[in-house]
Amino acid sequence: MRTYLLNSTCAGIMGALMVGLSCAPLAQGADVVKEVIKLLKADVGEAVVLAYIEKEGAPARLDADAIVDLRKAGATERVILALLGGAGGLAAGEGGYPFDLDDKHSVKRPVMYGAMAIYPIVRKGPVIKDEYLTLDEAVRQKTITIREKGDGSVPVVIVINHGRLPIYISAGEIIIGGKQDRVVAYDVIIRPGREMPIEVRCVEHGRWNGGSMHFDAAPAMAGRATKMAAQFESQQAVWDRVAEQNTALQAESSTGSYKASISKPEVEAAYKECAAAILPSLKDHNTVGMVVALNGRVHAIEIFASPGLFERLKEKLLKGYLLDAIAEGSRTLTPPGPEAIKTFYAETLHSRAEELKNYEINRNIRRESEKARASECLDATGDVLHRSILAK
Repeated sequence: MRTYLLNSTCAGIMGALMVGLSCAPLAQGADVVKEVIKLLKADVGEAVVLAYIEKEGAPARLDADAIVDLRKAGATERVILALLGGAGGLAAGEGGYPFDLDDKHSVKRPVMYGAMAIYPIVRKGPVIKDEYLTLDEAVRQKTITIREKGDGSVPVVIVINHGRLPIYISAGEIIIGGKQDRVVAYDVIIRPGREMPIEVRCVEHGRWNGGSMHFDAAPAMAGRATKMAAQFESQQAVWDRVAEQNTALQAESSTGSYKASISKPEVEAAYKECAAAILPSLKDHNTVGMVVALNGRVHAIEIFASPGLFERLKEKLLKGYLLDAIAEGSRTLTPPGPEAIKTFYAETLHSRAEELKNYEINRNIRRESEKARASECLDATGDVLHRSILAK
């Protein structure tokens, strides 16, 4: 079986490994790692190893291969953290964190899991409350029905809100059942008492049947490539992206379903490790989103209007991007810095806005830069409820 990015020898570094590479690059960095491995094999004890690293200094860069070798030699989390530069002990603001993303948001120091870096985004100023139910909440409260349109239509399903609160469904939500599994193409708000057709794309190429015409919510959202294809490309592109992901994850499915990747036992195990490492950093009461980086590049930026909405969607988003990380594999642990993130964000936000999809009380617009495509969901007042920027 393919060696996952998130197996125990590479990415199982439990806890919040707050990445901050050494400010004093050393030419002998590789030699430091080699000497640490010798000490570990000699079983001299963690205290001696840490004292050696403190004396010699952390290497300027610690790549995935080095971490694999260190883990095989018995390196603890504290040892690896020390070799990463001891960022867990850095004061706020040191190394450029936190930094302002725009006039409403700042970005905190990243937390690493393997070659994936997650940077919490916090809203500056008072917390905004929302009065939406998410898809999962509506399903649990039995205030939503999602069913096929008539005898079935690939690009459309019907959503009925039986409750007293509006339901917000994010682009990238996977719904399972009906005649074939689908991914929601665009953000949508369904008012109480309303029945609405919403646009979807198929993520299960080989099935058009089933005993039920109704759908349930999946435990993860679509990753970057599938979500981008659903919003900006074609149905064939969605099928292609799903097939590529299933192949990369060796997730067998007779119908080519996205569900095969989500439900793979190894993915579930990896997510538990990833969640333990990442989620504690996303608990700040003002956290409204996250920057996702893979292998040293900005992969996606997700920002919501309220901390409450992000709090209820963050785990599904994280699992979707974890699938991307596993499929992409691990090449480097050096995350992008503040300037790279700010440039990626600003270039996209300064690009021309175009209509993407309008619903009854919300509209979706698109933006595109050289490096990314973005969608923004605007609520009835014209405020941005959700901004999603995906790297090309």
